[in-house]
Amino acid sequence: MHLSKIGFMKQNIVKSAMHGGLILGALFSLNFVLSVTKITALALLTYAIAVFIVVIMYKLSIRFRDNECEGSISYGKSLLYILLTFFYAALISTVIKFVYFQFINTAFLENMFQETMKTMQLMKFPMNDASVSQMQSMLKPATFSMIYVITNLIMGAIVGVVMAAFVKKDKDIFSNQ
Repeated sequence: MHLSKIGFMKQNIVKSAMHGGLILGALFSLNFVLSVTKITALALLTYAIAVFIVVIMYKLSIRFRDNECEGSISYGKSLLYILLTFFYAALISTVIKFVYFQFINTAFLENMFQETMKTMQLMKFPMNDASVSQMQSMLKPATFSMIYVITNLIMGAIVGVVMAAFVKKDKDIFSNQ
């Protein structure tokens, strides 16, 4: 394979993953906004959106395979595309989460901390100053938002490992290449 073609393929996968990440990032953000509402029906809608995210990721992967990869894609490249897409989506939705925690609902994380402490006391979980301090530091807007990046990447890895097997398609033996 020619080196310029390899560079073009890498550029296509990143560009396509960024585009898909924008779409998924909007869905992740919508899912987050609905999950923090006090309205039960909207919070329940997050489950439907989670399924929709998987369906959209599948359609984006198939589109990438058919349009950018000339109809064939390896398992590894499909997995890479899915992981990159989830990565870009995670970055976008993390910005939304940070803005929410830092500027819109500044009491959210403090309330979460207080509720967690009450639960720990009810469970008679041993807590010392170091563990309380560590929990407080994790519940800062930037830190807590970054936890979502890791969570989304783990979710992307799980979805990707399974989905890449369905997206994978070998080259047609009758093709010119």
